Amino acid sequence: MDTPHFIDCCRHPALRVVRTLYESSHDMESLQQCASCGAYWFYRFHEHVNWSTGEDDLTSWFTALTGEEGARLRDMTDRDSEDLSFLATRSSWMDDDDGVQRVEGAPDRPWS
Repeated sequence: MDTPHFIDCCRHPALRVVRTLYESSHDMESLQQCASCGAYWFYRFHEHVNWSTGEDDLTSWFTALTGEEGARLRDMTDRDSEDLSFLATRSSWMDDDDGVQRVEGAPDRPWS
């Protein structure tokens, strides 16, 4: 996955997946880290399929994490015990069919 143009942790961001935290046919969560500056990012992807029209709604969120939050997610042993409720109020980048925008919060759990 190429680093999206809107990632703003440093002058030359280069995200890489550190760990996939959850994955299903329509959802994914991963911990990513910038190879340039070391900043951690929480990535969430969601696909909603409208079966009556056959159209897909693809949405991604990128949320900057503190070093402590990133290390905690990197080292966790049980995804279900990790409290991600802080994502609901953390400023995030959202990329969907309408384009990229800054939003005040991201989903704190997958839909599936």
